Amino acid sequence: MRVPFTLDDLAATRFGEGPAPLAEVWAGLVELRSRSAVAAQSRWAARARRAFPATARPLLDLVPASPPWPSFIDPAVPDLNEALEIVRATPRSALTEEVPVSWRGATRPPSWLRALADGDRPALETVVRALRDFYTACIAPGWAQIVTTFRADLADRIPVLATGGLAAVLDTLHDDLAWRGDALERSGRSGEFSLGGRGLQILPSAVWTGPPLFAAQDTDAGGNALIYPARPALPPYETGQASDLTGLLGHTRAAVLRALGRPLSTSELAACVGTSAPSASEHATALRAAGLVHTVRRGRGVVHSLTPLGRSLLNGNSNGHAVVRSGGNGDARFT
Repeated sequence: MRVPFTLDDLAATRFGEGPAPLAEVWAGLVELRSRSAVAAQSRWAARARRAFPATARPLLDLVPASPPWPSFIDPAVPDLNEALEIVRATPRSALTEEVPVSWRGATRPPSWLRALADGDRPALETVVRALRDFYTACIAPGWAQIVTTFRADLADRIPVLATGGLAAVLDTLHDDLAWRGDALERSGRSGEFSLGGRGLQILPSAVWTGPPLFAAQDTDAGGNALIYPARPALPPYETGQASDLTGLLGHTRAAVLRALGRPLSTSELAACVGTSAPSASEHATALRAAGLVHTVRRGRGVVHSLTPLGRSLLNGNSNGHAVVRSGGNGDARFT
């Protein structure tokens, strides 16, 4: 597939301001139906199957395992309530065009899906309720980690943007994407995707594990979007380095220090290390007292980040090790 960019498209292309709740809902639904080994082994998918609410079952009729998918259910906007209102306002013409192609069963579509294709408002309300309930049960419990992963992926792109520009960023988003001339090309697909001078909203997804996908949306619904699997929020660490930090700080505080390789709020930090927010705050406070972590207030919350000394310790600099010694209980003693 070829996606040509005009000057207007380049000027309007940007990363999303945050993950889009209904885009993650759509990705989650497809992941649950996918036969891909990566999707099947996803820890998120295992939890979501257990939590899947009965009220979301209509979505299994509407969202097949493979494209084409209906585009009206996943507006790429960062506010859940706004996104649901956009779905609720879907015109009948869009329902009539998109709903029939989503049914792949050998039998006749269920009556509620036929009603939806005719523009039935109660049937559309069934979709809105199912989307909200799926989000609440399967997406919301991991939302802090989804936000963390989104921000971490964007942070990894900033150096590329600074040194190579937008074309270099687009060229490095995924192995299936390559920038050639004045266009972004996706391997494995034919045809052309026109941006229409509206550019592209780039959305790394914490839930999606498949190939990068392009979605055409109205401007009010977030505009054209490129969704691709985000890089993991936490980088892999060498076994020796992880062990050194654990022996020095204790298991949880070592995990907190590694997580703070990127700035995080207390709730995001708790989600990363798998502990409660009060516990994450307590460990961050201890690391701050040792000069390893810096905390600043943002609105009603706080954001934690590493000090130069903390980053030095994380990176294995021996000068950083000099300020901390391990106590007999495996926790950290600070001097």
